[in-house]
Amino acid sequence: MEDFKKQHRDLEQRVLRELRNKVENSTQTSKHSDAKAIMVNMFDYAELAIVHDRLIFVDNRGYEYSLFADCSLEDLIDILKTEI
Repeated sequence: MEDFKKQHRDLEQRVLRELRNKVENSTQTSKHSDAKAIMVNMFDYAELAIVHDRLIFVDNRGYEYSLFADCSLEDLIDILKTEI
C-alpha cells in the first residue's frame, strides 16, 4: 500500500513541476497582475499563475484560489494536455 502512496506523490510532484514550467515559460501575463500565466477553462477559473511562488487559479474577477480547491490530480493532468 505504501508503494501506491509513493507513486501518487511522485506523479503529483511531476505534474506540479510540469505546470510550473508551463507557467514560467508562458508568454502570457495574468489579466489581474504582472504574473506569468496560462489560460485555462476549468471550474470557472480563467488562469493558472504563480503568485508568491505558489501555483494558483485566478477567476475572471481576479480572485485567487488554491490549486487543489476544486481540482483533482486528473484535472491538473488535463490542463497539461489541453491548454487554451
